[in-house]
Amino acid sequence: MRHILRPTALCLALAMTDPVTAAPAADTLYLNARIYTADAARTEASAVAIHGNTIAYVGDEKGAAQWRGPGTRVVDLDGKLVLPGLIDAHVHALGVVQPDVCDLKSQGMSLAVMVDFLRACLAEHPLPAGEWMMVPQWNFSMGNEPDARYPTLRAALDAVSTEHPIMLRGNDGHHGAANSLALSRARGPDGKVIGYSRQTLAKEFSDIRALVAVDAAGEPSGGITEGAKGRLGAPGFFGTDDFTEVVPKAAQVFREQGITSILDAAVDPSQLVFWRGLEDKGGMTFRMRAALIRRFDDPSARPTQAQIPEVVKEFVSARERMERESKLIRASHVKMFVDGVLEGNPYADPPTLPNGAVLKPYLQPRFAGTPGGEDFHVSGYVDPADPACAQAPAARMDHPATERFRDAHGFDPAQCLQSSGVLEQTEEYLHAYESAMARAGFAVHTHAIGDRSVRVAIGMLEEAKRLNPDAQHSMAHAQLISPEDQARIGKAGLGVVFTHAWTVVNPPYDFSVIPFFERIDGKDLYRDGYYMRNVYPTAAIARLGGIVASGSDAPVEERNPRPFHNLEQALTRANPDPAIPGVLNAAERLDIHQAIASYTINAARVLGMEKEIGSIEPGKKADLIVVDQDVLALAAHGEERKIGDTRVLRTIFDGREVFSRE
Repeated sequence: MRHILRPTALCLALAMTDPVTAAPAADTLYLNARIYTADAARTEASAVAIHGNTIAYVGDEKGAAQWRGPGTRVVDLDGKLVLPGLIDAHVHALGVVQPDVCDLKSQGMSLAVMVDFLRACLAEHPLPAGEWMMVPQWNFSMGNEPDARYPTLRAALDAVSTEHPIMLRGNDGHHGAANSLALSRARGPDGKVIGYSRQTLAKEFSDIRALVAVDAAGEPSGGITEGAKGRLGAPGFFGTDDFTEVVPKAAQVFREQGITSILDAAVDPSQLVFWRGLEDKGGMTFRMRAALIRRFDDPSARPTQAQIPEVVKEFVSARERMERESKLIRASHVKMFVDGVLEGNPYADPPTLPNGAVLKPYLQPRFAGTPGGEDFHVSGYVDPADPACAQAPAARMDHPATERFRDAHGFDPAQCLQSSGVLEQTEEYLHAYESAMARAGFAVHTHAIGDRSVRVAIGMLEEAKRLNPDAQHSMAHAQLISPEDQARIGKAGLGVVFTHAWTVVNPPYDFSVIPFFERIDGKDLYRDGYYMRNVYPTAAIARLGGIVASGSDAPVEERNPRPFHNLEQALTRANPDPAIPGVLNAAERLDIHQAIASYTINAARVLGMEKEIGSIEPGKKADLIVVDQDVLALAAHGEERKIGDTRVLRTIFDGREVFSRE
């Protein structure tokens, strides 16, 4: 339903122009527009007046005339849609800029094609012998099909170079792949270099064994995730410690996309100085809430439980410094990783299990056919209760025994093992860290993917809310949430930040997840079951009382934050390619009002800024955008698939126009 500005609101706005208490004339009037305010009543108006950095009036042209003075700039928007400035509630701002390096750009490649690509890239970007070759934006869930020459990621990367340690950084920030030279540099608990091998994984690295993919011989096959990556001593996630040239480019990306506020979801305090430098130069065209974390790029180097008070002191100092020095930056949040991710590797032999923390053990699917081919399918499942599995521990003792087991039973003895994934830290540590930060006045923002991880995160955030009720505590991603925990999120009024671009039917990706949760017959991935009923339950969270916000998580999957693509996917939950049928958990589609709220007023709540931004209302900051398509009309007429094509024509931040295509 379209709401027109209520008479009471209009009278209030006009009363502000009474000659006795007349306000100064507006600096800018935007007229003849469809202004979607995103206020509680979803009010619409046709005119807005801006005075300084504040919205002075919202209503119709007649009322706006009262704000016109001799120096007022008047802009006729010719009926175009105006929205509040968009708020990305989970993004990694330094990663939205494309670096000049060898970059796989999330393209799905077979291992053979990847070898050729990386060889050519190394020739174009030559490195001194022994120097790391770091390759970002590797698509871990599409492509990577092995063949006889390159049966594993390790073999493929060894074919690229044996002179350089090579690290592929997954486009999700969690997966990685390494060649033999890189794997040989793994440091043990005492800091000595001992390398990843069958022997060290059974002994020194037994605590992270699940994070290192292995082949049929039990040797590392190249895949590494989470903290296992940090043991290699590779350069940091961003490849540099100097972001002077990066930050103005990131600001440009945001204003071109209509993003006027962000929650930067993992900020080392040392990085704040670069944003402050940009602000001092007048180039900071968005508001920033920083979620602080030590060493985002190296989970193995994160503080011990005994070091938590030291970290609290460091973070409080950073927060106080931003409060003194900055108008636009606040170090108000802390970031916590509760678990990893839910993707396994069906092409590995044996298949690599996901590592995200889940309530029930992962299934052990068996795959057959040509990897990546039309005939690739689930051929069956290994039952841990199979009598053969009683022999599995002995069979894993050495390679010949493993081969004898495989010859006798047709599957690897490792598939007899049961795993429910892992938490990033013990629950004791997670609660100690969360409670210390909440007591210190921070809002807690967690990464939680699996349903067990989400359950742990809810307990943490409920506790944080008791300790610091003035902050809006939140989690991000929440790929799988049990019905019980969906209700808990609603009851506690927690914020959940979803990346709607991921709520999509994507068979290559889904093959790396769903068979580990549901007993799939052949290629029928999308059968009704626990996973399909509870994957990204956005509408349920909103209905039950949770705060559904949007975050791109850029550069994960895509460096571009692409807010309108995310808005489209929130409504459709279908693949943008019409040739790929199906809807992912169709009951969880949002309507257009909920989707816009997730990028505006709800995201403002997650940032703790709902009194300042998130809607177009008098007294709030003048952050708004003009777009070239009426997304509400598109949704009303069943043309949701066009929403992703929307372009921002103007971005107004803090009362000034910082971007224009017109």
